[in-house]
Amino acid sequence: MSVPAESSHPGEEGRASPHARYTKQSGTAIDRLADDLLIEILSRVPAKSLLRFRCVSSHWLALIDHPDHRKRLPQTPAGFFYGSNYESFLKPPFHFTSFPGRRRPPIDASCSFLPNHRHIHLLDCSNGLFLCRCYDASDEGDEFRYVVCNPATEKWVVLPSSGKAASEVAAARLCFDPALSPHFHVFELVAEQESAFPWDPDTAGVAVYSSETGGWVYKEERWNELIRPADPGSAFVFLNGYLHFQANARWFSHHHLAVVDTQGETWMSFGAPGGLVDGFIQRSQGRLHYANFQRGGDGVTRLVVYVLDNYQSREWILKHSAEASYIFGGIDAYLEGGFDWIAMDFDWIAMDPECNTIFFTAGWGTTFMCYNMDLQQVKVISNIEDGWPAYLTYVPLYAELQSLHAL
Repeated sequence: MSVPAESSHPGEEGRASPHARYTKQSGTAIDRLADDLLIEILSRVPAKSLLRFRCVSSHWLALIDHPDHRKRLPQTPAGFFYGSNYESFLKPPFHFTSFPGRRRPPIDASCSFLPNHRHIHLLDCSNGLFLCRCYDASDEGDEFRYVVCNPATEKWVVLPSSGKAASEVAAARLCFDPALSPHFHVFELVAEQESAFPWDPDTAGVAVYSSETGGWVYKEERWNELIRPADPGSAFVFLNGYLHFQANARWFSHHHLAVVDTQGETWMSFGAPGGLVDGFIQRSQGRLHYANFQRGGDGVTRLVVYVLDNYQSREWILKHSAEASYIFGGIDAYLEGGFDWIAMDFDWIAMDPECNTIFFTAGWGTTFMCYNMDLQQVKVISNIEDGWPAYLTYVPLYAELQSLHAL
């Protein structure tokens, strides 16, 4: 597959010499005081700016990368985990690929610090924390426990049972935003057990665990229609205290975005922009984004990226549009059954949380690529060997959390 040539490397600003070293004992007392003041300032800048500041000098790079300072400084996504089989969860060993200009974090990605770590499914990553489903037996049946852990600190906690068997849970997701709270939440979308469509059940309710209370709450669904997750392996987004996910409405042909808060008190659903289906939602620059491919009246298929204006108007604003043939180097798209499809193997991975860059895989060889919307540039990053969804973005977290402790 060929792609347009690029003149710059999105995300390359984080690259710097790996040989820089910093020790707190080096320099005079005045030098150490200046470094302490600099770290205090850097702890208040956005993660994107911190990436650029790593290139100021070898001393700044060593200062920012020092383990003693990681707990205080904002972290950017280091890369993503992916599986070897097309499933909504990952089994060990977990494969990892770094984003361009980012270093592979020194973590135990196999989670060998967890008891019985050979029988775990990695369900989700959220700002440095893992949500795992752990089984006591190798048959991996209906009996399991949730474990939330931080591979950077190797701290973990076993959650109490929600009372739901694995067969009752349509999807489970971890929601953690350290900018809002040191506590995390786990959402279970509970499937209707007596559904008229047992192979594709509707959502009966939502169970939510809070690390602050240490318990679960269960609320029956309050959406105005029968819905179920469009794809249990698709993106779920935690933003402004709400879980967002794409859902199919049972009696309607278009997709919805379903929203529920951590208390199970606020329920919303609204359509995707332009009646599109099978798109990709992500949090970027503090707002909800939606990306998809759309066939225009001129017969040209384009990548379109929308931003949700506000929840009250439920209005989507078109942020960016680019011809798919440019992004994929001439690979065509076609229209089938009223839905847009790309005639190639394609998967969304992530949007950069701080800038207008989309990461994805394309082609039968699973090529890892990115597209910078500001520069309108495409970059082939690498080939991913035996790469399959789910793709889980990882942001290192070096801070200690009281909500994580081994039992």
